[in-house]
Amino acid sequence: MGTDAPHVMSLSLRDPLIIHCAARCRDCLGCVHVCPVRAIRMVDGRPEVITEKCVKCGLCVNECGNHAYVVRDDVPDVVELLRGPRPVVALLATEFTAALHPFTTMQIERSLELLGFHAVESTLLGEEIVAREYERLHARPDMLFILRSTCPVVTDFVRTYYPEFAPALAPVVPPYIAQARLIKELYKDDIAVVYVSPCYARKDEAISDEFGGAVDAAIDFLELKRLLDGLEDVPTHGRAAMVGKQRSGLLKEISLTDGFPRQTLTSRDMTDTEVHVVRGIEALERLLRAMSSGEIAPAIVDMLNCEGCIDGPAVSPGLSLFAKRNIESAANAASGKTHVSTRALLGVLPTIDTMRSFSVTPVVVPIPTQSRIDEILAEGGFMSREDALDCGACGFSTCVEHAIAIHQGGSTWEMCFPLQRRRLRDAESSLETLETLDPVTGLWNVRIFGERLALEMARYARYQTPVSLVVMDVDSFGEVNDSLGEAVGDRVLRALGERLATQLRSTDMLARHDGDRFAVLLPGIGKTAAYAVAEKLKDVAREEPVRVEGDGYTHEVSLTLSVGVTSASPAREEPLVLLETAEAALIEAMAAGNDQARLAPG
Repeated sequence: MGTDAPHVMSLSLRDPLIIHCAARCRDCLGCVHVCPVRAIRMVDGRPEVITEKCVKCGLCVNECGNHAYVVRDDVPDVVELLRGPRPVVALLATEFTAALHPFTTMQIERSLELLGFHAVESTLLGEEIVAREYERLHARPDMLFILRSTCPVVTDFVRTYYPEFAPALAPVVPPYIAQARLIKELYKDDIAVVYVSPCYARKDEAISDEFGGAVDAAIDFLELKRLLDGLEDVPTHGRAAMVGKQRSGLLKEISLTDGFPRQTLTSRDMTDTEVHVVRGIEALERLLRAMSSGEIAPAIVDMLNCEGCIDGPAVSPGLSLFAKRNIESAANAASGKTHVSTRALLGVLPTIDTMRSFSVTPVVVPIPTQSRIDEILAEGGFMSREDALDCGACGFSTCVEHAIAIHQGGSTWEMCFPLQRRRLRDAESSLETLETLDPVTGLWNVRIFGERLALEMARYARYQTPVSLVVMDVDSFGEVNDSLGEAVGDRVLRALGERLATQLRSTDMLARHDGDRFAVLLPGIGKTAAYAVAEKLKDVAREEPVRVEGDGYTHEVSLTLSVGVTSASPAREEPLVLLETAEAALIEAMAAGNDQARLAPG
């Protein structure tokens, strides 16, 4: 996948962060299976993002090889800032070395200055500021337990799906917000900050009202790469001179991954149940369920959706996590770089506000009754819960869970692969049946009747085995269709066909020949016996009305037949000739009036 694949459409900020582009979808349904919160449903056979359930993890974006999921393009907002009068600072997440590989730090800084950025900063100092705040929180004697995360994916998950735990979310801003506030405090001028994120979710979080405009625009690293690829298209206003010397680096002393305080982990061993580190929504959900049921009671939970932000969806998605870590380690170990203690530096920097609060945004979903669950299971072909397969192919652990999701609009039976395979087999069987049977009457159709007629005529030509043909037309059947409708007319024809079949041998072949016309092939029967069969069929059709019933109606229809009869002879050895002879006799019978039979001469 190309680095800019998810950003192939320009969308307005009023649009959701991630949308599905139906024109590119190939219906592989991989996105449905990979979504950890079931925020993708099937609508008219195509996936659709349920915005209120989505936590913006971006798994669907990177999962889809056809680029059917599109991330909102926020580059135009950055370009507009660069064209404006305000100095613009680029604030890069600390994963920038892996995200922009193979560029070096110096090359990245120079390129950003050429784009028109006034200065380039990383969020390292913000991570140290945030980690210091967590140290203070963890040291409080009145602390019950804390859910610590600077990841908007997991905090949104908690606020949306486990709102009872929202009060436990640590009230500390993400490192990039702390860094952005520090930048605006230090620069003093009317300066703009553009944050470059390792994930998609922070693009929405960064510009939310909650942080009071600390960040003026946010893009991810994939968007930044596109900007760097088009340097010639960016205006020259505000371009700074290229800097030739390397700046001193900051020594990361307090924080580990994304602002987690180093001291909290180093002061405990790996078996300490007070601190629980969890990565990924599915693992987090298992933990929160265990906490809800009292199975575990950690004092501190460190939560991230990814294996650190270096594993974010916008950080070189074509590289493995291990390769990205190697790139970052190599950059940090680069020689010739002096380091400054961040603990010492924080002591002389201005104090900034690092506190935040979390509001709950619970998803309200309808809960089906037990009887409704059983009804949905029946729609999926399961007559009882004991019949359920619980194979998990749909992405749900049990068929009952899948039925609940269907009731809530989060899935359909299209996701049940055993059901779809069964339906495919039934459809194939139906197609095979339709190839031989008439769909209206259930009798043999014209094609199979013609094949049998040719076979019997070949047998006659070789062995002189008698064979006769009877063709019947329902008298004045057009009046039935006109008065009762074609749907009722079809039912009448089906009932008549069933009645006629009771008068024939198992070796005889009754078929719907065309419209309201029937044909009977009588192997081993000469013309005299065939005429007797025709009279019998004519009588059984007339003797009592055909009764049909439907939704709210019952009809009794009196019918008569006009019949033409013929038999094979040396002059009629060809199937078409025999058929034409029978139809000529039928025309003669119809001309004589209703309820008549005629035998072809010869």
